[in-house]
Amino acid sequence: MSIIEKLCFGERWGEVVNIHPTLPSTEQEKESDLSEINRFTLRPLTINEFIVFTLDLCHNQIDRHFSCFPEDELEIINRKVPGRPLMERHDLKGSLPRGTFFRSTLHQDGDRLSVRPKVYVLTLEENRNFIANIEGGIYRETSIGFSFSFPECSICNKDIRRCVHVPGENYEGKMCFYRMRGIQEVLEGSVVACGSQGTSFVSDARTHWFEQFGEKGGLSFYQNARKNIFKNKTWCKE
Repeated sequence: MSIIEKLCFGERWGEVVNIHPTLPSTEQEKESDLSEINRFTLRPLTINEFIVFTLDLCHNQIDRHFSCFPEDELEIINRKVPGRPLMERHDLKGSLPRGTFFRSTLHQDGDRLSVRPKVYVLTLEENRNFIANIEGGIYRETSIGFSFSFPECSICNKDIRRCVHVPGENYEGKMCFYRMRGIQEVLEGSVVACGSQGTSFVSDARTHWFEQFGEKGGLSFYQNARKNIFKNKTWCKE
């Protein structure tokens, strides 16, 4: 089996359904963010030079592709996110990053476990519209670009590219899905137009820069795992 056959590439994205107000940052939180952000810079930044967003990138629930991340794989993703770029539409060829993830945590909400990182975006004029569209709820959905080695069938535990089961179909009362195992790399996180996993920007504290312009509120999220996927889906990218 070639390395191309062994390595899978994927994107998972989500949608927002409501809006909640944002609470102001404490000085201690801002200083903590600043310290971690400056680990990735060539010169120390001040708190007026960037804005911080919090978002969910992925979780352990079954998505509309009938796939899910096992919790131990989410732990690996969580460790790999800091230092990765925030992109637009997974465009790794035609554009440069808009921000950098500097911290990531695992967020538990009932039986849903999410990878919830923070990202900083410089408050440059070229980023002003990008930031305004996030705060205004236009750019509100997020996605993760990643690679993994083994799509495990939930019915037979074999490679779903090679077994007889079809994601989304029922077998003796059990719906088939696949688990994305063997996370190899986190490539980036992106702002996208539509989604499947229910990940998005979430309500969080903002920096002094946005306090100057007025707070428009954050965004929450939820997950929809019901739509169709086809057996001839390309699992490996060549």
